[in-house]
Amino acid sequence: MAEALISALLQVVFDKLASFVTEEQGMKWGLKEEMERLRSTVSTIQAVLEDAEEQQVKDKALMNWLAKLKDAAYDADDILDEFMTEALRRKIESRECMMNKVSFLRISDSPFLFNLKMGHEIKLIRVKLDAIASERSKFHLREGRRRLETSNRLQSDSFVVESETFGREDDKEKVVDSLINTFSEDVSVIPIVGMGGLGKTTLAQLAYNDQRIERHFELRMWVCVSDDFDLKRVTKAIIEAATGSACELLDIDLLQRRLQEKLRGKKFLLVLDDMWNENPEEWDRLKHYLRGARGSIVIVTTRSEKVALIMGTLTPHKLARLSEDDCWSLFQKRAFSPGEEIRHPNLIKLGKEIMKKCGGLPLAAKALGSLMRFKREESEWIFLKESELWNLCDEENSILPALRLSYYHLPPHLKQCFAYCSTFPKDYELKKEKLILLWMAEGLIQPSKGCKQLEDIGNEYFNNLLWRSFFQDAKTDEYGKITQCKMHDLMHDLAMDVSGDECSILKIDKEVNIPKTSHRLSLMLNMEDKIIPKAINKAEKLRTLLFVGAYHGFNIQFPHNISSHLTCLRVLDLTSTSCTEDILVPIGKLKHLRYLDLSHTLIHKIPESISTLLNLQTLKLSYCHNLQELPKDMRKMASLRHLEITACKSLIDVPRWFISFSEMPVHIGKLKCLQTLPIFIVGTGMGCRMTELKDLNLRGELFIKNLENVKDANDAKESNLKQKQNLHMLGFSWSHCDNDAIVTENIEQVLKGLEPHPNLKRLLVNEYAGIRFPRWMSDLFLPNLIEIALVNCRRCESLPSFGQLPFLKVLSICGMDAVKCIDNSFYGNNGTGGFPSLRELSIKDMPNLKECLVGRERKLFPHLVRLTIVRCPKLTNLPHLPSIERLQLTQNNGTLLRTLANFTSLMSLYIENFAELESLEDGLLQNHTRLSYLSICNCPELSYLSRDLKNLTALASLRINSCKKLVSLQSLTSLHDIDISSCNGLKSLELGGLTSLRCLTIQQCRSLGALMGGMQHVTGLRDLTIYECPQLDWLPQGMQHLINLQSLAIWSLDKLTFLPNGLQNATKLRELQIGNCSRLMELPEWLGNLPSLRYFSIWNCTSLKSLPSGSQYLAKLQYLSIVQCPHLEKRFEKEKGEDWHKIEQIPFIEIGWDGENLSKLNTTRCHKTLLPACWTHCRSIQ
Repeated sequence: MAEALISALLQVVFDKLASFVTEEQGMKWGLKEEMERLRSTVSTIQAVLEDAEEQQVKDKALMNWLAKLKDAAYDADDILDEFMTEALRRKIESRECMMNKVSFLRISDSPFLFNLKMGHEIKLIRVKLDAIASERSKFHLREGRRRLETSNRLQSDSFVVESETFGREDDKEKVVDSLINTFSEDVSVIPIVGMGGLGKTTLAQLAYNDQRIERHFELRMWVCVSDDFDLKRVTKAIIEAATGSACELLDIDLLQRRLQEKLRGKKFLLVLDDMWNENPEEWDRLKHYLRGARGSIVIVTTRSEKVALIMGTLTPHKLARLSEDDCWSLFQKRAFSPGEEIRHPNLIKLGKEIMKKCGGLPLAAKALGSLMRFKREESEWIFLKESELWNLCDEENSILPALRLSYYHLPPHLKQCFAYCSTFPKDYELKKEKLILLWMAEGLIQPSKGCKQLEDIGNEYFNNLLWRSFFQDAKTDEYGKITQCKMHDLMHDLAMDVSGDECSILKIDKEVNIPKTSHRLSLMLNMEDKIIPKAINKAEKLRTLLFVGAYHGFNIQFPHNISSHLTCLRVLDLTSTSCTEDILVPIGKLKHLRYLDLSHTLIHKIPESISTLLNLQTLKLSYCHNLQELPKDMRKMASLRHLEITACKSLIDVPRWFISFSEMPVHIGKLKCLQTLPIFIVGTGMGCRMTELKDLNLRGELFIKNLENVKDANDAKESNLKQKQNLHMLGFSWSHCDNDAIVTENIEQVLKGLEPHPNLKRLLVNEYAGIRFPRWMSDLFLPNLIEIALVNCRRCESLPSFGQLPFLKVLSICGMDAVKCIDNSFYGNNGTGGFPSLRELSIKDMPNLKECLVGRERKLFPHLVRLTIVRCPKLTNLPHLPSIERLQLTQNNGTLLRTLANFTSLMSLYIENFAELESLEDGLLQNHTRLSYLSICNCPELSYLSRDLKNLTALASLRINSCKKLVSLQSLTSLHDIDISSCNGLKSLELGGLTSLRCLTIQQCRSLGALMGGMQHVTGLRDLTIYECPQLDWLPQGMQHLINLQSLAIWSLDKLTFLPNGLQNATKLRELQIGNCSRLMELPEWLGNLPSLRYFSIWNCTSLKSLPSGSQYLAKLQYLSIVQCPHLEKRFEKEKGEDWHKIEQIPFIEIGWDGENLSKLNTTRCHKTLLPACWTHCRSIQ
């Protein structure tokens, strides 16, 4: 089936040849005649290609012919791409010579030799394709496309065995209800939509045969339309369904009149099963004659959401997948005779594992159940469980042929795009934007004749595959745009089937075998994978190389000599590898490369060699926290469309992320294809001014830094931001400005000239030194704003009018020193309300703000749920805001806490850094019945918590940090989670009333001497962490009651000499961490009997000499860390220690570690309960 992908590839080759001929490049280089002959050969093959692709299933020789053609087409594409790259290089170097008015640049080593070489290679590939073309005659291929053969397909009918359907009762009731309660004068259409095999036809049959429907409709008709939507045939089929007899009429006009006669005055139900036709005109012609009595309805079943949108007048019924239980019931009914399964308990267990392959698809459950009907050997069931469905032959597997119909209906360009998705593993989240860029890099997106961008065409491709049910589980962003999706496992099987060896997904084992015909490869990485196998260098035809599952911060070593072997690469993803400048330098030789991802690497600088990648379209550098410099010659990367450097979602964090960037490559404006440019740093020299942005058609996000370098306000206006309608985020930032009045006037004029397009969604203004904001920063000019951040605009005395922005959801105001009062102008001219959609408001570092949110008679902030007030010392009052669910008050005037009674809907409350707060007044929290999370931090004088706490019946989480005078806590039965740290006045903690507790963390409470009441009261406890509590002599009594404990971390208990025997009852314990317990001499033998233990960490237990004997628990461990335990480190030293053999099979092992000299630490891959180990001895962390 992989040869079904050639059409689109050959079209790419043909288009490139056409480009050479029309642009006279071939003539200029003396190759026009050879190019035209090659183009003629390709055209000859194209004429019969669609027929060949459809016939190959029946003819192995034809399949081999297509395989040879595919290899030749790839070779042709590589040669032509090299030719075009050289042409582009000469053009750029010629431009550079003219720009610099010198001829120091090397135009070419030898244009004559290159032309001679290319002429020879083009002739060779033309001869090869000629030979392939001459073989086509023996296959008797037709020009054009045959009609898809449907005669062998089983046509549906209205009959259904209801006892063999499961899990569709609710769906049936919804459809029946719609059928009975729809009374439109015109015929109504209800689409049932979903991927193949989901049970659309079955649902239509269930509704069609329901007794209520039989009584409700005078006439019921069932027609299986299938993929051949011929108006005459369908009309004739409807007449025959209405009359119950054959119709001999042939003329379409007579057929339509007969149809009208049969339907006139009758309330009818018509089912059009299996609709594929996406031509609205043909449907309109048929619908015109479907006129019956009021309430007549058509049910349409289809795999395509586009068909549903074209035909439907009512909301489509999108069919969901079956539950695992319903799938099992369906499988069991097919696989066993009634009652037989009781005799085969071993097969039941295997059958339920097989069911996971079905992914909720009834067709798959039925097919696999039928396949196993007469198989009772356990080995046969194990074989099916471990097999990929696409490896089963069609005689055993009716699933893929059914899904393949959807694939056959795709145009060639979508077939290739769908097949490309098999490069990713099952259940992989496909990011839409990334997938489109990968399609572009591989040349799978065909340019339109108009001015539509490739990205927009790719978006249409993606949507088409989504509408046709090839993708599912789509997710959207805050703007309602689809950002990612998944493929159903069976759709993935289909993609693997049609791509064959084209795409490979391999785990890194000791031996990696990459098929020679592979053009796309994903390497699956695990925690223990450190080195990429050298076998990758043998896959010389690879065009895509991806790393899947790479953990951020892992030191994955990548081959240095990649550029000399994988010369055909279009896509290279080095995400999270230990890639250095030395490795990147030779990548500059990969002349075909179009997509390079270096995200999550530790690189400081992108080498200049990368600027020689003239075909590179996408360069991803997200989360490269050390990156400081881009290539100086980036202006030469003429094909560059997307430069991604972002790493933060919050507007207010954007300036911090780009702090290490000090300058941009000059003349960035020469990159005419550039669309994504997250940062532009204004300089003072030529090629660094704002005018560089003038002609760039940017989209997405743009942060403009160092605006103090704009000396002429006209430069700001000439950047043409007002015309950039695809930018949805803009950030403006100044570094330093004088207080001179002339300078201030210029700054205000600069910001005025930076007016964006009204489509803008997010706006940041940082370190603006003007006194007033421009008029465009108001609700009149930017009506689509969703988020605004004003940061450190210290001289502005008033805020812009934002109150009438209809979509504004997030507003952050920070560091505006001159603002004393937020007055009515802030809310806009509408006197009745303000901020109708705002959900999050943050006011920080406002030292002179005295009054906030005036205008209490207005209905303000009706949907505000999150309010943050930080370091506003003069603010003493907040109004009544009943919608607030999350409130954070940090380092403010203590009187502000008295307003807590105004926030009766609170669910989360943060009280932080109130230096003089001695107690929470009684009555403040008495009505907060919804409060579930309470955090009180850094209140050193706090000694008493309000009696209101006992009334907080919903309180589930309590966090108290650095409240040094707090001596006691109330026991609240509702608490699930308690986190107490650095409360040195706390001497004991009562556990008696904490019957709902699930997680208990106690850290650095140096006076805590006892946990009172014992553990018998907290039997539901799952996580227990005790860290640096030196007065605790032992772990609490009653540990034997912790039967649900899953995680235990014990740190710095200097007096601990043994683990309590009661812990052996903690059979669910998965994670155990012991650190800085210098008196702990040995671990109990029963530790080896804990069946669930997977993560085990021991740090700085210097007296510990051995681990419990027995290897059973060691065999189950996934992670073992032994650090600064000299006796243990010696016993378990890698390949040398006497006990190394006992642990070598554990996936991740850490023996010994020099934490004293560690300056940097990446904790991304650390399990949450193992994190404290990282801090204890790392005194050099920067």
